[in-house]
Amino acid sequence: MRQLGFEEKEVIDPKAQDIYSLNQRDRRNSVREVILSSNADILCLQETKVADMYQRLFVSVFGSAFDKFVALPVNGTRGGVLVAWKSSSCQALATRVDSFSVSVLFSEQEGRNWWFTGVYGPQADAEKVLFLQELRSVCALCNGPWLVTGDFNLIYQAEDKNNTNLDRAMMGRFRRFLDVVEVKEIPLLGRKYTWSNERQSPTLVRLDRAFCCMEWEGIFPDSVLQSTTAGVSDHCPLILGLKVSTNGKRRFHFESFSTKVPGFLDAVSLNWEAPVQANCAVERLSLKLQRLSKGLQRWGQRKVGNIKIQLGMAKEVHQTNGQVNI
Repeated sequence: MRQLGFEEKEVIDPKAQDIYSLNQRDRRNSVREVILSSNADILCLQETKVADMYQRLFVSVFGSAFDKFVALPVNGTRGGVLVAWKSSSCQALATRVDSFSVSVLFSEQEGRNWWFTGVYGPQADAEKVLFLQELRSVCALCNGPWLVTGDFNLIYQAEDKNNTNLDRAMMGRFRRFLDVVEVKEIPLLGRKYTWSNERQSPTLVRLDRAFCCMEWEGIFPDSVLQSTTAGVSDHCPLILGLKVSTNGKRRFHFESFSTKVPGFLDAVSLNWEAPVQANCAVERLSLKLQRLSKGLQRWGQRKVGNIKIQLGMAKEVHQTNGQVNI
């Protein structure tokens, strides 16, 4: 158990580029440079396209500091997911490998454990459906705080792509999945898209992202997701900075602007009008208020997100605009 009240670490999410990516020395060196510059404690690589991550190959990519890993092997010439970590700063209690994802249960101080799931979403529509079904099962089996990140190969809103060639049916499936598992997206600072087809008139898409449940955010309330240079891939690497909080669970805070956000009254009605099992009127009122508080907190996280991060982004944009005007 770590003794510090606050401990910082980072999760990096770099991508390989082609079928020979990690079997090629110059490609391994490029990925390793990204890893070293990130100063991360946990790493997740997708599309490794490696059938067998033997120890010598692993060390040549990650270096000696990363001494633990679990991997999903490549399927033919596609896919492959690997999660690696430093045992000196992270303790893993359990792992699981599924068809499209790798999950690790990490231990935090005071017995607060959390699940990390790294994913690589498939290309075919039929497999995308299976992929979302698998993540529902993973969410159910990985009880407690949960972070899921990687290349989903899916979008859930039109603004995630720079053209109108959209699969709205699949977008709807992805949105419904996010609602069912009750996760919120961690905002990506400084970049709108994470993948490019690198053509003269490129298609740009937000394929790489990170989602977390409320319990996970309670452990890491000030996490920040950023990108770095995409020198080794057509995807940009993502770095998630984590800070462990010892202040306990966040309380629900009502914001005056909440009533103006579309869907607020529907959320109140849904949580308040549902029946409760209690004979005492005071107990029924208490249970309704507790459920309403939790329901509005989940609704606020999905609709509004992290206010501190959004205010910080707004200040940066304001300052940048001021500099340009000068």
